[in-house]
Amino acid sequence: MSGAGGRGLFAASSGGAEAPWSVGQLAAAIEGALAARVPASVRVIGEVSNLSVRTHWYFAIKDPQVGGALVQCVLFAGRAKAAPRIAEGQRVIVTGRVEYYKPQGRVSVYVERVEAAGAGALEARLRALVEELRGLGWLEPSRKRAVPAFPRRVAVITSRGGAALQDVLDTMRRRCPAVEVCLLDVLVQGPQAAGAVANAVRWVSAGARKLGIDAVLVTRGGGSLEDLWAFNEREVAGAIVSCSVPVVAAIGHETDVTVAELVADERCATPTQAAMRLTPDREALGEQVEEHAARWRAAWRARLAAERGWAADSAGRLGAACGRRGAVEGLALERLRAGLGRVRPVALIRARGERLSAQRQRLAGAGVAAAAQLGAALDRLWERVVAAGRGAVHERAGGLESARRQLELVGPQRVLMRGYSITLDGSGRAVRSVRGVIPGDVVTTRLADGGFESVVGRGVAGAPEPAAAEPAEAVGGEAPARAGRAARRQQGGGPAKRGGGAAPQRGDEPGLFGG
Repeated sequence: MSGAGGRGLFAASSGGAEAPWSVGQLAAAIEGALAARVPASVRVIGEVSNLSVRTHWYFAIKDPQVGGALVQCVLFAGRAKAAPRIAEGQRVIVTGRVEYYKPQGRVSVYVERVEAAGAGALEARLRALVEELRGLGWLEPSRKRAVPAFPRRVAVITSRGGAALQDVLDTMRRRCPAVEVCLLDVLVQGPQAAGAVANAVRWVSAGARKLGIDAVLVTRGGGSLEDLWAFNEREVAGAIVSCSVPVVAAIGHETDVTVAELVADERCATPTQAAMRLTPDREALGEQVEEHAARWRAAWRARLAAERGWAADSAGRLGAACGRRGAVEGLALERLRAGLGRVRPVALIRARGERLSAQRQRLAGAGVAAAAQLGAALDRLWERVVAAGRGAVHERAGGLESARRQLELVGPQRVLMRGYSITLDGSGRAVRSVRGVIPGDVVTTRLADGGFESVVGRGVAGAPEPAAAEPAEAVGGEAPARAGRAARRQQGGGPAKRGGGAAPQRGDEPGLFGG
């Protein structure tokens, strides 16, 4: 700023106004100020953050307190070969030169040497908390509960704007749309994030039975140790341990380990893996049903075959026994007749012979009747076995048909067949508001039996002006797409025509899931 009657930072033009500098002049001034005020070689101590080890090492060093100063550092591959390995949160001393890189407008320390200075403050706090929780038994595997194989509803605690949520929803829709999702939008980074996450877990724990929630998923995407620190707070760990339903945690990348993951009932490396762990595979379930049906059919066939063999064997043994008894009785009768012929008159012998003949006939009739009765009993047993087998097969077939119909009822095509439609913009995204399109856009309306294209007219209520610019969101957003389309029309490109056919449904289109 200029003093009274003096020259300001910028030279005045002939018209009395301050003459603007070019970007190159300002960059040169910054470079000159650094060269004049900063020593040629500096030694800086701080904690490692945002470490990226590729051919060269890119990282930052920062003060230990939250919100402290941060400086970007670069260690080139030639010097990295001789440097000790460093880790996120480690306290190090770097020696190098401070330079201003004009093409990117970035001030960085070009590291010539790096020395370990012990663990950083955050790393030390993390280790102390882990040891405390281990002493309380919160990390013991015996304390942790099994995750349900077929949950009715899963509560997902994460940020609505994060990429982790879309990965979870896409995976759960693909594997089993019948599993409902209850989204709790919370802060996942910053000073208030730990309290928000802990309160969400406690709310789900208190209302899980009423809401029909069988499991909880706590997740977010990757980041530095500072970005993930909310999930290393004791408040979050206590809420997870006391939750009334099993908790699955997937925080950051596979190499990131937080306290929330250590105390959760199950830890997954990524949000996608957590969604797969909580959602049964629809195709695998169908295969299991078919496998069980095949086993039932095979078991009934084996049982019928065994019963048939037993019936045939019983009939054979009965026939053989009757035959042996008839032969013995016939032999006894002949012997008796021979003895009577020697000691009795002819009339007595004849009477006895007639009685013996009658007894023989009765005995033969009784054997035939017994065989017939046994055969009838075997036939009735056979009919009951066959009827039972058919009933079991029909019952299983009915169960399979009911499962198939339920799957069809919750499918996206059934929603379209009830008269609903989906409108997609030129990039295939679902149009959720009139602010998502501008006059001249080509949109596609998707129905149950096909789709058609149409052009947005100028009378759309709430359509943004072509020249208006909206700030881009941190992750995704529609403002860059609308600004790009408006710029192409001003250059004469016109709206881009899409290819024929309806676009496939994306993860953010309306479907069976809320949120």
